[in-house]
Amino acid sequence: MDELTKVYLSKKFREYYSKANLTPPPDFEKREWAFVPFEKLPDFFMQRHISFDSPEELKGYILSTPPAHVFYSSACYLSPKEPMEKKGWLYADLIFDIDADHLPLRPGTPMSEAIEIAKKEIVYLSEILESDFGIEKRKIKIVFSGGRGYHLHVYQEEFRCLGSPERREIVDYLSINSFDVFSKGTQMMRVRKCFLNFIKELKKRGLLEKFIKSHGIKKDVVKKIERGLDIIISDKNISRSFILGNYNLKKVSKSKKFEELCDKVLNFCISKASVHIDAPVTADVKRLIRFPGSIHGKSGLKTMEIDLNSIDEFDPFTDAIAFEDEKIKLTILPEKDVRVQMGGEEFRFKAGEKVVAPEFVAVHLLCRGVARYGH
Repeated sequence: MDELTKVYLSKKFREYYSKANLTPPPDFEKREWAFVPFEKLPDFFMQRHISFDSPEELKGYILSTPPAHVFYSSACYLSPKEPMEKKGWLYADLIFDIDADHLPLRPGTPMSEAIEIAKKEIVYLSEILESDFGIEKRKIKIVFSGGRGYHLHVYQEEFRCLGSPERREIVDYLSINSFDVFSKGTQMMRVRKCFLNFIKELKKRGLLEKFIKSHGIKKDVVKKIERGLDIIISDKNISRSFILGNYNLKKVSKSKKFEELCDKVLNFCISKASVHIDAPVTADVKRLIRFPGSIHGKSGLKTMEIDLNSIDEFDPFTDAIAFEDEKIKLTILPEKDVRVQMGGEEFRFKAGEKVVAPEFVAVHLLCRGVARYGH
């Protein structure tokens, strides 16, 4: 990023922060704050071990030298300004990060589609936290990261003092890392229910026999397996017993090929039932997380809290736009053509082209490092 671009972005970020209504997290005076200054870019250099006594002091600091990125600690400390070994850890929010980079997406998935999938995943996570962990809906806060995904913050008292080992157990549960087909946990019940639905769909489409044969199972065994699976999906008592983990699939057949078939379907269902979270973020009791209300320095979009009741309608490339539509001169860098959809419009620019773009598009492209300011 050239100096002229940095100056322009710093100016626009200051204008944004001067008008923004910044809401600090609970107990914010006990938290460490960290900033990535524009002048250090492209190096991701953090100014850390900073704390504030009032929201006004925080805003004043941001306005004095507008940063490219703003973070605060998930943990609260006795002395947040001190080096890590002297801070005095008190407790930490339980935080989850769902990023497009950690989702099982097909190669070449467009960014807009990847973020939409991440949004569905964060809603699924919130539902599991409510149903399986008893976390109150009002104690859950969902935040668009400003980049490629979403954060979920849990502010419920009994989860704040959990250590890293306990938080890793939560990760294992959500990710179904300890695969045991007879596990009584609710997550494995979801997996077994998915297994039944998969078999039911094959039966409904007349493809069950063909599916069994495709796994190299002997002809004289295929019919026996088909009948056994049909009993499981059609008998409500057996179906329930299987979902609860009390029915062994070996009752259908002890064939090694059948076991491989079942493992294949169960692994598919584990991928569907598990939550694809960034595990280190949740396990880390001293994590730095993006400040809602701040601008993400690599996208120019707002990191912003989203109401869970209206998240379905949320479109980050419209709702997280932080800047106006004043026309700005840009030069697209020569490496490749650029295509972006923002504010309900699609913008296409050729590599090396000198263009005029709306301010919100200009900031986005400059932050992404695919353009420079001016002609």
